[in-house]
Amino acid sequence: MTISIDATTKSVPSTPESVPVARWVPWLFQVGNLTFWLSLYFYVPILPSYAESLGAPLGVVGAMLSAYGVTQLLLRIPTGVASDWWGRRRPVFAAGLVASAAGAVAFYIAPSPWTLVGARAITGLAACAWVGITIMYAGYFAPSESTRAIGWLNLVNATGQVVATWSGGLLAQHYGYGAPFLVSAAVAMVGLACIAFCPEPVRAARTGPPVTLDRLWKTATAPALIGVSLLSAVQNYATFSTVFGFTPVYAERLGATRADLGTLTAVSLIPFALAQPITAWLNRRYGPRNVVVIGLAMIGLTAVTTPLCETLPILLAVQVVAGGARGVVGTTLMGMAIRRVSQSERATAMGVYQAVYAIGMFSGPLIGGLVGEVSGLPMIFISTGAVALVASVVAIRVLRDA
Repeated sequence: MTISIDATTKSVPSTPESVPVARWVPWLFQVGNLTFWLSLYFYVPILPSYAESLGAPLGVVGAMLSAYGVTQLLLRIPTGVASDWWGRRRPVFAAGLVASAAGAVAFYIAPSPWTLVGARAITGLAACAWVGITIMYAGYFAPSESTRAIGWLNLVNATGQVVATWSGGLLAQHYGYGAPFLVSAAVAMVGLACIAFCPEPVRAARTGPPVTLDRLWKTATAPALIGVSLLSAVQNYATFSTVFGFTPVYAERLGATRADLGTLTAVSLIPFALAQPITAWLNRRYGPRNVVVIGLAMIGLTAVTTPLCETLPILLAVQVVAGGARGVVGTTLMGMAIRRVSQSERATAMGVYQAVYAIGMFSGPLIGGLVGEVSGLPMIFISTGAVALVASVVAIRVLRDA
């Protein structure tokens, strides 16, 4: 598959040399990266049930969960463009940690269900910092080592999510719903202290042509890039309407405790993380198109079978399969989005890719919540599965040149 993007929106040199830094700096940065994801995910497993405890119907729960993706859809590209134009990444990282702490506090003091929607939007704003985080960390390494650097960054990302979702459920079980939110805010402040000692790897001056709406439009509308981005949006639609959405609600109705909810999410994220190192081999062995098609089909089938799970252990087993499929599909599509894009255009392509897949992050829980209110909780999973299964068929044609 050829991705052709005719214009670039980058306004800093595309391959700047990394500045010399002490050996401990990338390690300290990774601690900051770990705290970032911990602070965003401590409360994810209990968020739907927390909203229901405040009297929120499924529609409001869906609106709350979707606010996280809406913010990223609107601000991912502007965040990346602003960071490139400014030539600095650390302020973006710092702002993300501050926003994460603010969102956690907002959840803790929320007086009503609808207040949770605003709190979740703030945490979505925090997640936009991921654009700056990836560029800043890669800048500590030579361009030839950027892929390996991002791999380690993503491993810490996944590890943080697993640890946070598991321990967050335990915190809520033993200390009440408010505990994960308070710990999230505290951990974010620890991360802020860590990155204060991490220098900017590149302090680039603004050079080259200015960013224009015409350039941004040409980049954003490249057909091949949009194709893989929309498939990724479907994957995120399924993720945020199930494991990060209504699967915890279904588990609670099976008798799951708050600690069980943390285990449920962690069980899904562990195979997601383990899928990262084997995805490249799967792509070489079977081809990226086949990996995506089969992966989306597995995501769809696990969603459809969720309402058939009558015990928590069976539900956990289904999440293992779903988590592995999501990991393989997500990594494959991300690689395809930039695989044949020139180095000078990759940041722009990735910004567009992340913005488009955010459509799934907000539409999944929003539509799922509305479907649940009209047709009941099981229909959320059946409709989500149907969307993923249709996407797997569409992928056969969209990725025909892969």
